[in-house]
Amino acid sequence: MQQTPLSDSYTTILWVGGSEAKNPEKFPLFVQRLKEMGINTGMVTGDEDPMRWVKAGMPYYVENIVNRGLCLKFSSQVTDWDKFVTQWVKDGRPEAAFVRDYCLDDPAWRQDAKKKMQAAVGVHKANQPALYDIRDELSVTISANPFDYDFSPRSLAGFRTWLQTQYADLAALNTQWQTELASWGAVVPFSTDKIKNRMGGGGANPRGKPDWGEVQALKFDLATASKDPTRWNFSPWCDFRTYMDVALTRTLSELRDAAKASDPNAKVGIEGTQMPSAFGGYDLARLATALDWVEPYDIGNAREIFGSFMPGKPMLTTVGEQDARSAQRRLWHLLLMGDTGCIIWWSEDCLDFSKDDWPLTKRAQALAPVLKELQGPTATRFRKAKRESDPIYIHYSQPSVQVAWLLESTVDGSTWHRRFSSYEAEHNQHAKVRAAWLGALHDLGYTPQFTADLASLPANATVILPHSYALTPIERRTLMRFKIVLASGPVGVFDGHGKLTDGYTGATKVFPQPPTAEELARLLPPPSVRVRPSDHVRVHRYVSGNERLLAFERGVRYQMSESLQQASGNEALEKPIEVVAVLDKPALVAELATGKSLGRTATLRFTLDPWHPQLFSLR
Repeated sequence: MQQTPLSDSYTTILWVGGSEAKNPEKFPLFVQRLKEMGINTGMVTGDEDPMRWVKAGMPYYVENIVNRGLCLKFSSQVTDWDKFVTQWVKDGRPEAAFVRDYCLDDPAWRQDAKKKMQAAVGVHKANQPALYDIRDELSVTISANPFDYDFSPRSLAGFRTWLQTQYADLAALNTQWQTELASWGAVVPFSTDKIKNRMGGGGANPRGKPDWGEVQALKFDLATASKDPTRWNFSPWCDFRTYMDVALTRTLSELRDAAKASDPNAKVGIEGTQMPSAFGGYDLARLATALDWVEPYDIGNAREIFGSFMPGKPMLTTVGEQDARSAQRRLWHLLLMGDTGCIIWWSEDCLDFSKDDWPLTKRAQALAPVLKELQGPTATRFRKAKRESDPIYIHYSQPSVQVAWLLESTVDGSTWHRRFSSYEAEHNQHAKVRAAWLGALHDLGYTPQFTADLASLPANATVILPHSYALTPIERRTLMRFKIVLASGPVGVFDGHGKLTDGYTGATKVFPQPPTAEELARLLPPPSVRVRPSDHVRVHRYVSGNERLLAFERGVRYQMSESLQQASGNEALEKPIEVVAVLDKPALVAELATGKSLGRTATLRFTLDPWHPQLFSLR
């Protein structure tokens, strides 16, 4: 069966839990209920037989193809992470524990994983599945929990080989790391405990245990830090964190290539990704290069970041909301950002399998009109239009993410290993800085983008450095091209490997902390559509032929948890507001919901519903 191309329709997937399989003769009824709900795409796992979907005439996607080794939650001897790290401490914090159950450098495991991809594609390619999902919630550790995986012999060998592509010779490595390694075979990265020991005053090559009290008392200040640079040279730790990012991305690239070798049209991606992190392999800029599509957990602005790095590629979200209004608000928000579909969690919560006729639950009935609206003509009009953005670029720097984690975690002392991803989602200060810059720009009416490649930016770009602790030499030189460079916090006080250096002084304006929208407004040219910053209204702009499309929504700060629930804190935005928006030039304006013409005007006045965007056509 030739399936509908993903880009031609808004894809609604129901994550299937398995109860329907207990009565296979009722599968046509199951499909009927899905269609009543507004679901247009089914699901199979790995190389599962898809014929029930094919016979029903419904497209499907393929989930969780590589189950062994990518998501340690379900394929590791560590079944309880909290218990595991607690025991690690009791055992004396041994480095021998830093061996991952499945080494990403193990050729046997990699070959087995590629065979699983090829086997799945072999089963499904004739049906052209909507998507292939390598694995859900994959990680080098578990989620983005901090741990020094992977010190296995194969991983260390791969690390040493990679280092030789980063440094001219061993002498250059020793200079950077401030070590005295006699051979490449002697190169071992610093564990987190060891780099903390160096930070605490243990010298260039510290031995023994850190003085945790001294570590906790550390406060970074460039003026004093420059007098004791060894303490702030994180290179032997940062380089290894980077290599583990490289290892995960390389693995995903190989698995995607294995799938495409059998089916060049296969769209290969991953689900349930984490926020940018020093651990877990979550360098989002790097990961984006290995994916045809992604379903991110929107934590730490991950969705916005992936969207900048994967323009035009499918993005989906998982819907866990019980309240249809909340689901509607978020799904419209994501569609306006470019999402091409969603995954509803899950069939057991949407159909009542205890009754003979498998009726839709109240939740499913409430979601049905929302899903159908997102597949309707107005939503499609926006989804197929070209989304506009401003030449404002927020610097994404994985070395800065690494440095920030080390600086922030000093207060934890010996308990740094308990900064689980759930904690970081709520408390990571570097992520909050990034979100504050982004929120201020949105409140002014701008649509900025993230970039990890400053050299690729246009000459008229405005560059934002949100606590960009680390800058490479190329980034430093490139920044001098731009007239407006705005920054917050210490900028460029480390190099791209995490070694202390002189701070960057070329910025137009440096704020101690992210500026308010009002402060930013005095430094930037006016946006195409101006709104009152205090209203916290987000503007989305599109072009479709000779028509402009505008969408306005409340500036909700989305923050997803791994339980699929949204963080609270948006209550003040959940009421109607009177909005005044000023266009850069007059246009013939019509409300899309009502078809009402507002005439030729440069000023829009309307009441904004907190749960649904206000949509306009401009000609």
